[in-house]
Amino acid sequence: MIIRATLLRIALFSTALGALAGCSSVGSFFANRDPNANQVNLGANPRPTAGQPAKNPSEKPIVLPVASQDINCPDVEIADGGAALRVGGPDNASVRYQFNIGDTARECDPAGPRQATIKIGVSGAVVIGPAGSAGTFSAPLKITVTRDSDKQQIFSQTYSVAATTDGVTSGAFRVITDPIPVPLTTFQLADLYSISVGFEGGTGGPSPTHHKQKKQKQTSG
Repeated sequence: MIIRATLLRIALFSTALGALAGCSSVGSFFANRDPNANQVNLGANPRPTAGQPAKNPSEKPIVLPVASQDINCPDVEIADGGAALRVGGPDNASVRYQFNIGDTARECDPAGPRQATIKIGVSGAVVIGPAGSAGTFSAPLKITVTRDSDKQQIFSQTYSVAATTDGVTSGAFRVITDPIPVPLTTFQLADLYSISVGFEGGTGGPSPTHHKQKKQKQTSG
């Protein structure tokens, strides 16, 4: 009976990990999130603006009022090895529990003349391994925003995320940063900043669902 119960826990653990890797819903992160924001922020259907021409002909001039849809927000990238945090032994049968990032979100909003804020959300779950039991667990999740021009971290904070599980079903967690202020010198914040999230001391894990990677700019040869 003990062997059978252990095999059942291994099967449930593997199934839970597979389910986490397929998470995709981010609509509940931000209550006032524009359902078309992702499409608009990627450059589709830009809202008309008026003013002096921008230095870059392909860039819209910055004039007030500015809407969130006008700002191309940086993508959220998962830090190397930071997608999951496993506690227990190296093999599957000795795992006590594992935290996994399931989804991410970000939102850029205007915050006054030539100012903007970035909010970042991360959700996921903890699953119990074959060697674990029900309870409440916590893990350190680090979120950083880096200025690409000089690789300076303008924001870096580690959050203690907690989740409770009954030992059979996974326990969810979610964290949302306070608005992070940045200068709005261009609508293309995605060209100026990078966002990274990941568990400190992470052990990799299943590939999480996250926003598309930034496209590399094409250069003429």
